Amino acid sequence: MGESRKISDIKGLKYFKPLVKLLRDLHLDGCRRDRAGNRKLHYDQYCLLVLLSYFNPMARSVRAIVKASKLEKVQKKLGCSAASLG
Repeated sequence: MGESRKISDIKGLKYFKPLVKLLRDLHLDGCRRDRAGNRKLHYDQYCLLVLLSYFNPMARSVRAIVKASKLEKVQKKLGCSAASLG
């Protein structure tokens, strides 16, 4: 049988360094509308998490992306905090 894969087996994070720089300008998009001031996930971080699913077959669902966002190495490389399903 094949090797089982876990979300902690995320690979390819080294390729995200140029993407983080490229998407940096999107960080504040939509923040003016956030009247509560409680935004934790910014648009650039959201884009990086979605792109993560293209690089990693084990992160193909929203739940898997949420689990991946809770990993310390993902948070460090993508510069985001843990995402929620909401």
